[in-house]
Amino acid sequence: MSDIPVTYQDIFDLLSEPQRNPYDLREKTIKAIEEIIKMPLLCYITRKSSIEEDDITGFNDLIYNIESDSIGIFLISNGGSASAVERIVNLIRSKFTKVNFYIPGNAYSAATMMCFAGDSVIMLSQGTLGPIDPQIEGTPAYAILKSFEDIQQKLKDEGPASISAYMPLIAKYNLPLLELCRNAQQLSEELAKKYLTKYMFAQEKDNQQLIDEIVAFFLDYGIHKTHGRSIDRDTAIAKGLKIEKAETINSLAPLLLSLHNQYVFFMERNGFIKLFENSRGIHWGTPAHQFVNPMPMPPQRPFMPQ
Repeated sequence: MSDIPVTYQDIFDLLSEPQRNPYDLREKTIKAIEEIIKMPLLCYITRKSSIEEDDITGFNDLIYNIESDSIGIFLISNGGSASAVERIVNLIRSKFTKVNFYIPGNAYSAATMMCFAGDSVIMLSQGTLGPIDPQIEGTPAYAILKSFEDIQQKLKDEGPASISAYMPLIAKYNLPLLELCRNAQQLSEELAKKYLTKYMFAQEKDNQQLIDEIVAFFLDYGIHKTHGRSIDRDTAIAKGLKIEKAETINSLAPLLLSLHNQYVFFMERNGFIKLFENSRGIHWGTPAHQFVNPMPMPPQRPFMPQ
């Protein structure tokens, strides 16, 4: 561990040296983490990109040659598709009886929902979950439905004569959009409750009230005010989620922080927005469509675009 740099500055200094292969250091760090957690570690990083249906290909690669019935998932993501999360969770949980998530930074939105399918979530102090209220083309479904409900109430209070005043607002919405918003909210709630019930709280009885309260909190746009608001680990623990603080596990926290900083450094310098990696030869990802002055990739284990 002593020869694995932790801070971004130390990683920058080391990997800026000629002939340094960034993956060699990441592979070494992943293996060091595996020695501590006693299970294989999968790394799934979606910086400046989303969790998508096509990511199932990456997860199939990550788990293909793993014989253990337990895995850890090192996750960094700002979220994405709930239906994609459903496919990924179904795949992972069909093969592994124990799944722990390791959160060194952002695990927002759909990534939070994915964490609900874990037996436990291990977080650094800088790690964060986020609200799971769905977004429709960047607009909160809650906000669209609330606006329509407010207009309905105004018309009820003020009478039909006032309808002309609200026509510009009414024209922004249509029945298919409203139904899409309702369905998106229902899907988020359904998956969150299903995962918490089936996985995180599977061994506990009479937990439905707790699960309902957790899901209600994470879904409540009225509480969080913005979809991008962070929910720190202390808040998540207070709400009842099974969260472990990484620094309580001997030597783990510095390695998780190091791996996080290594990914940040690599993706910033090489223009990649998504990575799938493990210590068993899987090492590929998705480059940004346009990036400036990309660094050459190491000749070994070349990256393959999705």
